[in-house]
Amino acid sequence: MLEDDYQQLPIGLVGRHGRCRYDPASKNRLVAACLEPFASVARLALEHRVNANLLCKWIKKRAEPASRPVLITGDYPSSV
Repeated sequence: MLEDDYQQLPIGLVGRHGRCRYDPASKNRLVAACLEPFASVARLALEHRVNANLLCKWIKKRAEPASRPVLITGDYPSSV
């Protein structure tokens, strides 16, 4: 998927503490490439100069459901 883009991901912003903020569109393309069959997350991370643990975190975040269940509490009649 990213055959022509094997280079460093575009960095949108570097914070005061040295943290990089990556371009969201490029992040999504890299995560999609990792989800391809037989793709190596470590190889793609090295080729794009991204920490493999960070890339795994992006993959897990994408796999999470968009909304989490909410616990609603209140006074409800009990059925005994």
